[in-house]
Amino acid sequence: MGRPDKSKKTGLERFSERIALITGLGVLAITLMVSYDVLMRYFLDRPQLFVDELTSFFLVAVIFLGTGPVFYKGGHIKVDLVTSRLKPKTESRLRVVTLFIGIALLGVVIYETMVSTVVAFKTGRVSAVMVYPLWIPMLFVPLGLILMIFFMVVGLAKEMRGKKEKSPGGSKDISTEISH
Repeated sequence: MGRPDKSKKTGLERFSERIALITGLGVLAITLMVSYDVLMRYFLDRPQLFVDELTSFFLVAVIFLGTGPVFYKGGHIKVDLVTSRLKPKTESRLRVVTLFIGIALLGVVIYETMVSTVVAFKTGRVSAVMVYPLWIPMLFVPLGLILMIFFMVVGLAKEMRGKKEKSPGGSKDISTEISH
């Protein structure tokens, strides 16, 4: 199989893939920093203090920036014990309702985490060991959740227009994948 034709990808798919690439590079950075710390600790008895804090910051970014693209690609786990028994129209309506509820709840969480981030910025809160400003890693939480809402709105719009797609905006049906 050859590589997929990039010209057929939508702007949204390319955007999602770029975010996924950024989060993948974050995982690579974490891996390299931890490896460096282990080597320095083992061979030279010189642990690298910055690694613990920076890897924690990178992990927050990877997790929160990655949730939206994973949602868009249908990568979250779906338990469809009830929904698989519903009629397609009823399932679609339920999905619209749950997306609205999810967007509303994430809006509250975004507001609260943004308030915390602004307070950390204004008060000059810093990390315990290396004295990094904490507002920077804290900012990844609301930014990642904003991306999640963006992809949820895209899924909601598609659902309301009645466009059924293979996976974007939905979740994979693991039972089907396992049985094949």
